[in-house]
Amino acid sequence: MNNHTKYRLAGELDTTISGKLLYLLLLDTSDADGCLTIRQRHVGSALGICKGTVSRNLRRLERAGAISITPTFHSDGGRAANKYIIN
Repeated sequence: MNNHTKYRLAGELDTTISGKLLYLLLLDTSDADGCLTIRQRHVGSALGICKGTVSRNLRRLERAGAISITPTFHSDGGRAANKYIIN
């Protein structure tokens, strides 16, 4: 996917500017299959926004069908970073 396609996809999303920026970050850091496992705190730090803003925008992107969110867990049952899949 070239940069123009990424920007067009982000521009067409019905979300906030920070949501579009978040979507571009997910696109740029996901693997070849469009998957990425990362903590919301790390995303917020990378973008200079708070974890709550990241969380709200991830839910908006999921409702819009742009991403899928899969919770992941450690072997002891504790929560781990979510897995995000670009649709």
